[in-house]
Amino acid sequence: MVLVHGAERTSAIDTYSLQRELASQGIGVFAYDKRGTGRSQGRYTQDYLTLAIDAIHAMHEAKRLAGKRTGRIGYQGGSQGGWVAPLAARIESVDFVIVSFGLAVSPLDEDREAIAFDMARAGFGHDEQQKADEIAAATAAIIESNFTEGFGRLDALKEKYEKEPWFPFVRGNFTSYLISTPEAVVRSDFPALLEGVPAHYDPMPVLRHLDVPQLWLLGGQDRDAPPFETLRRLGELKREGRPIATVVFPHADHGMYEFEIDAGGERMSTRQPEGYLQMMVEFIKSGRSDGLESN
Repeated sequence: MVLVHGAERTSAIDTYSLQRELASQGIGVFAYDKRGTGRSQGRYTQDYLTLAIDAIHAMHEAKRLAGKRTGRIGYQGGSQGGWVAPLAARIESVDFVIVSFGLAVSPLDEDREAIAFDMARAGFGHDEQQKADEIAAATAAIIESNFTEGFGRLDALKEKYEKEPWFPFVRGNFTSYLISTPEAVVRSDFPALLEGVPAHYDPMPVLRHLDVPQLWLLGGQDRDAPPFETLRRLGELKREGRPIATVVFPHADHGMYEFEIDAGGERMSTRQPEGYLQMMVEFIKSGRSDGLESN
């Protein structure tokens, strides 16, 4: 299995536990540092096509190193890797794809869905969620302009809503940073931080034409990548005959970690859910999803 990097800038070779967990189960694993991270050269990017091509080269190198030991080979992509791994498999077919806490929606849709999930969990209804969505639309416009326009619109909404009880629960993946960071800092720093992110990337054309068996493992309490629209879309693809299995771990947050709430009200990761590793092992070894699916 080739481990496909998420959006983090840390070294996969140093930090990815799956390379050891799966090896302990008799599965060969190829881990590599994403370009611009760890020991890899090149410029860091979040361009999915570039990263997919890198993953394909990693797959070729894994095959070369394994030689005659190579059996089935495929990708596991977590978070951002959930966009990259299927794209790599569509460009050059492999035997399987596993997506962990990834999405079948765009990054901008991810931001809006994360805000809606936080608002709903906090007990706010449709009207408050509509107001929060106004803020998400304003931050999306700033991102679409490459952080050059739209700040006045966001400032006006902040002034209008910042004293309302729901406002502190507006988080999301992009929005929380944009509403809490001074405009000058956003203009100077954010273009580099999000360089290459295809904000409107639609993964559905790739998934709709991907014949590779896929196992999607999702967290029911994932605040960063809520799985609900993704599950709906994957359900449609399954009904169309795509070889997709989905499993939801109801108490898991992003990264596939269960958690407890500490005294300050924050989530404290405790463990990965029971069955998470074993499901991947069974799927990798057999290519079958029989008995794995939970919805």
